[in-house]
Amino acid sequence: MIKAGLPVFEARPDAVKVVAGPVLRRPSETAATAVPSGVVRMMPYVTLEKRPLTSEAVMSDRGLAEFAMDKFIGPVDGIDRGFLNVVTLRGLWSKIPVLNIVDFAGETNEERGLRLYRLNRQSDLLKERQDFEALSRSEAAVAPK
Repeated sequence: MIKAGLPVFEARPDAVKVVAGPVLRRPSETAATAVPSGVVRMMPYVTLEKRPLTSEAVMSDRGLAEFAMDKFIGPVDGIDRGFLNVVTLRGLWSKIPVLNIVDFAGETNEERGLRLYRLNRQSDLLKERQDFEALSRSEAAVAPK
């Protein structure tokens, strides 16, 4: 009954490759480990559209700093933020209006959390780019000539 109301999927002829015999995807595959004949395999598909916004993308600067501190430094009542770095010299120096003009060495918990967040984000983007390049190279190597 439910099946009758569902749309029927019909693949485009150019998007489907019907395999007549065993397909070797990698040079290390043998006929015994290859895909059996008669299997319909979809062509590789990579989405190039923009992703939906993440929660970090819509946060304010203060919200992002709180998120970064919670994630990379630890909770407010933890050993790092709650005991060792409750008060930083840079944080105290910035609260005095007259002395705020002169830059003081060191960093606040917010700056440290944001620095660690940006470093992590950079490494994630680099890893994603390397994965995409590896995928592109492997598809080029497997593509029929």
